[in-house]
Amino acid sequence: MGNKPSNKIIFLRSLLADERFPDAIEKVLDSRNGLPLYEKKSAKPLLIENKSFVLQDVPGYVNLILGQHQKKFSIHTITTQHTHVIELERYLDGNQYMEQHFGPKTRSALRRYKKRLEECFDIRYEVFQANIDKKWYNEIFEQLRTLMIRRFKEKNEENYELPHLDEIKADLYPMLLQNRATLFVIYANGEPISIRINMMKDKLAFYILSAYNPDYDVFRLGKLDMWQNISWFINQGYIAYDLLKGYAYIKEKWSDRTYANNLVFVNGSSSLWNRLKFCGTLTSLRLKHTMVKKLKYIGLDKIIQRTKTGRAKHLDKANYVVLPLKETEAIEIIQKNARINLKENKSLIAPIIELAYKHRCRFDQIQVFLKNEKSMEYYIHIKDRYYFLKVS
Repeated sequence: MGNKPSNKIIFLRSLLADERFPDAIEKVLDSRNGLPLYEKKSAKPLLIENKSFVLQDVPGYVNLILGQHQKKFSIHTITTQHTHVIELERYLDGNQYMEQHFGPKTRSALRRYKKRLEECFDIRYEVFQANIDKKWYNEIFEQLRTLMIRRFKEKNEENYELPHLDEIKADLYPMLLQNRATLFVIYANGEPISIRINMMKDKLAFYILSAYNPDYDVFRLGKLDMWQNISWFINQGYIAYDLLKGYAYIKEKWSDRTYANNLVFVNGSSSLWNRLKFCGTLTSLRLKHTMVKKLKYIGLDKIIQRTKTGRAKHLDKANYVVLPLKETEAIEIIQKNARINLKENKSLIAPIIELAYKHRCRFDQIQVFLKNEKSMEYYIHIKDRYYFLKVS
């Protein structure tokens, strides 16, 4: 479970999963309260292979203490992005949190989406940790993988988390057994439609990744998942929830503070050649991140995001067409056609969910009939309404 032999070390993996750092680091302190997040267990000699390394994604609220080795090392920091933190200890409950972050219209809309979701499906909000069956664990991770692949394909974005999913899976299981992590799952009619992974250090919580079923977009499932998850952490007495880097246009609405997200270069090599290589790498990365900051300053990242979002929405809307049918015509047609099982026809689920939302109807009470075997055309009966559905 340790870091692979490499000069680059993922800070949070070392802190949360491995619970160890290179020997040069004596302590990691939380600068917000001065409390230690990590302390080296023994004063063993400094190993040669740990003399030069890079810590990736170090939040700006931590201090790295090198102790007796301080004078032997040079430390350089490059700010790459920002990490977004919710200060949970400021709030009595999830409702007070929502009042501080969102206006009355947004809060009312979210409550309406939650109520409508619970009207249309049997909904369960589950937090898993401690005693977890390994077979179930493997199954839920495959479901998470499927959701991640589908979600990012429909968003037309590259998923940088997916290549690391097996590593996260290996790290997470022992942490769940030790109550140092949670799996937050929303179930609809027994099926997981949203899965979120968090890891914890004492009373600090860290978001790792999440995915939800895009068929349920009409219920704003991503926002509901975030709201319920934050409420749970507040109720459990956690003091902060780090949402990490990325998707700033979303996370800044939910967070209380932002901190720098840093690359920290630690060099203790006495070799002139190694020092020159170190300086070259440092200069190259500084130029790269300076250029990225300038592009963000002129708003290029937001333009790209709007373009991707618009394209994804257009593709979603082109997938199907729903038209109303007259009752007399529909009854006569439906009597001649076979009813189908939605579980065996995944492409129909999204439009049927939208109709369930629109009519505040139980999803499993909607009847769907096939027009003919060769077509992707269907008839739908929902309460006292009838529709014609064509899927492209």
